[in-house]
Amino acid sequence: MDNHHVDGVGRFSMLAQGALEEVPSDINVGVRISENEDSPITFEEAQNESGTGKYQILLLIVCGLVNMSCAISTTAVSFISPAAEVDFDLNSTTKGVLNGAPFLGMVLGAYFWGIYGDLKGRRIVILGSMGMDTLFTILSSLVQHIELFFIIRVGNGFAIIGATCMVYVYLGEFLTPSKRDSYLLFLELFWAFGMMVGPGLAMVIIPSNIVFISSIYFKFNAWRFFILLTSIPSFISFVLIYQYPETPRFLMFRGYLIQSRDVLEQIYLVNNKFTTIPYPVQIFTQTHSAIGFDAGFIGGIPFMKNVKRRLIVLKNGHITLFSKYFRNIIVACTIEFCLMSSYITILVWVPELFSRYSNYKQQNTDNVNLCTASEWHLIYYSMFAGQIVSGNAYLAALIVACSSIPLVLLTGIIIKYCDKKLLLFITCGVPVVFAILVPTTHNDLQAELMCCLFEGFTSLTEPIIFCTIVELFPSNVRGVAFSMIVMTGRLGAIFGIIVFGILIDISCFMTFYALALLLLIAFLAVAFLPKLKIGGGH
Repeated sequence: MDNHHVDGVGRFSMLAQGALEEVPSDINVGVRISENEDSPITFEEAQNESGTGKYQILLLIVCGLVNMSCAISTTAVSFISPAAEVDFDLNSTTKGVLNGAPFLGMVLGAYFWGIYGDLKGRRIVILGSMGMDTLFTILSSLVQHIELFFIIRVGNGFAIIGATCMVYVYLGEFLTPSKRDSYLLFLELFWAFGMMVGPGLAMVIIPSNIVFISSIYFKFNAWRFFILLTSIPSFISFVLIYQYPETPRFLMFRGYLIQSRDVLEQIYLVNNKFTTIPYPVQIFTQTHSAIGFDAGFIGGIPFMKNVKRRLIVLKNGHITLFSKYFRNIIVACTIEFCLMSSYITILVWVPELFSRYSNYKQQNTDNVNLCTASEWHLIYYSMFAGQIVSGNAYLAALIVACSSIPLVLLTGIIIKYCDKKLLLFITCGVPVVFAILVPTTHNDLQAELMCCLFEGFTSLTEPIIFCTIVELFPSNVRGVAFSMIVMTGRLGAIFGIIVFGILIDISCFMTFYALALLLLIAFLAVAFLPKLKIGGGH
């Protein structure tokens, strides 16, 4: 028996394992039915025939909910840390470690989900990711010891990194190149919505300080109820993504031609609801990149042996990446590290910082800057132990989360007409000024405004970087590059959150200057990127 796999149309010989490649433009993968004569058609053309419309808009909303769920899960710990201070006996350093737990899990999970996504598909990664996050979130709301809570939240991070990354790939593979940048950037809006849902929910629930169950061995209070509620978006995301198919691009490259063509036809029918003209692409035939496989075997090769070959490809991908594309990967990783170590740090520490300012205002009538209020809080910390956390701290986090929406909308419109490199200069350079100004403000409103402007600009950098990866790296190393960039960013987040937790009680002013320095490094690194295309065509 030969190692060929037949899936409806055509036969597929086993090809070298590697990252999924774009279909070469000169390879015909289908037949277009027309009035005059049938004509060959590439996958890209077949995808164009299905159109972009209602189907992609609905999928954008579903994928957006996935992205929103990831945002809520990523930042949930930052909202409970002021309230859990007594239950877990936390100080600034342990709060930083606890806030860094999801990001440690993300570092551990980045490559796992990347490899699994190439082996089994994008959809199964998102389903597994959302299912695991739901389970871990429920468990973390019930545990009573900080060590176990930390471990489970690491599990949350391990889970959601799969969906955080793969949701962009999943949605992107339903889109034509001309629409991809705009849709993926609008996907970032839902991350911002998640940033709003978290503090909004926390503002309503946590300050109530309700204790549902209290005994010697088990306590279930307001902040634990908040954590429990954050599992709902992930569960809903799981249910909704389950209704959608695997991407037609992945199915095509894996040899499932009938399924790939059926998905494109389904898209066509949804986008052209009232048409009487059938989808014009009748059949798909063999492609250069197609690799047939089934549940236990991939092209006749046992699953574990295929995993081993994937790891070899991963190793070779790193070798290629750091030889031929050394500058691009180093620059991209530097930008991502510096971005996430500043953007995420401010994001997760906002509730704590403004909780301290609220405590200051309870005892003082004069206005001071954020750092002075923080230093005062440290001196008189004991008088606030066990008190209800002020809703103002969560309101500040909610306002800061809203700040990115106008800029994401604007960037989503102009990205097709602007140089992405110029946009990166702006999103990395402008926030440097606001980071420096945060500790020099004269009241909490001014501090909120500076944090809003800081977060608004920095929140744009990562989606723009994701949009440029397709230009910076060829398809054979793009998956490896993407995983490495994401992993580096999460390492930056861990670095920023923990270092901020240590430094904030030593020198608050220098902490913000350090964040400004990180963004300045990112700004300078952008200059070393090659010239990027204007528009969405790739």
